[in-house]
Amino acid sequence: MMEERTPVAMEGQGSEDRRSAFLQLRVTPKMHATIARLALDQGNITLRALIMNALKQTYGLDVPDEELRDRRGRQPRPALLKETDDG
Repeated sequence: MMEERTPVAMEGQGSEDRRSAFLQLRVTPKMHATIARLALDQGNITLRALIMNALKQTYGLDVPDEELRDRRGRQPRPALLKETDDG
């Protein structure tokens, strides 16, 4: 009987849930600016966090909360308050 083995390239990389794969998307400069504005308006989150949250909310994908945090350690800044003409 043959022993089933994990391919050498996969050894030591952890479970499928903990590994990551790259996903790239080309968009127009106008769409990029719009997405960046949405991220800024959502509390100055990263584009990655904005898109991951959209996938979670729209399609019900299992996105852990730690995946929605800024991986660079940057803290979200509050959105700028809009000035009013209230006097």
